[in-house]
Amino acid sequence: MRHQERENNVRRSWLVLAGFVVVVLAIGYGLGIAFGAALIGLIVAAAIALALSLIGYRSGDKIVLRLNGAREVTPQEEPRLHNIVEGLAMMAGIPKPRVYIVDDEAPNAFATGRDPAHASIAVTRGMLDTMNRVELEAVIAHELAHVESRDTLAMALTVTLVGLPATVLPFMGPLLQATVGPSREFYADLTGVQLTRFPPGLISALEKLKARRTEVHAAARATEPLWIESPLSAGGLN
Repeated sequence: MRHQERENNVRRSWLVLAGFVVVVLAIGYGLGIAFGAALIGLIVAAAIALALSLIGYRSGDKIVLRLNGAREVTPQEEPRLHNIVEGLAMMAGIPKPRVYIVDDEAPNAFATGRDPAHASIAVTRGMLDTMNRVELEAVIAHELAHVESRDTLAMALTVTLVGLPATVLPFMGPLLQATVGPSREFYADLTGVQLTRFPPGLISALEKLKARRTEVHAAARATEPLWIESPLSAGGLN
């Protein structure tokens, strides 16, 4: 099942890239025709699509972290959090991700990164204050499942290439909806429980999240699908 989910997410990443390129080329071609230079419009659009695709792949995670006001913390600053991340990453068979904090009292978390070697996990201050160790382990395991399955690659590309443009180009909204895999949260829950081997921990964590305000003031609307619960006051894709 894990291998199949990884393949699905890699395939989804390519679909995001392909969809983005098609949209940019169509816009470039349309503008080119309008100005009587269709070929030039296509060439310029192709160059823009290539450049933005490379940025999305190489720096999508950094963009996501910056958009949400996340700051990296050391083991000295957050020993409990680093200890949990390191232990669960070892269980998952992936490198330890970089650890970030979002200074907000609402409990929430997300993961990002193009692959396990370039992954990051971010949790809010409220998550650390709200969850006990068992519950926090369940949340971190859930996020590590997104990393291990390469879902974070697909979602980083989705946010940078589709989510951000969709905030000003409404016609890209359906493409954003289509690129958010319907099974990603179910898979992350299932794999997270396999890592912790304690389902009640995840159940308790999810119950706390449902009972509390999870809106994160610094969260960017385009990054909503990344979070374990919607960080927006009006709800959303998750």
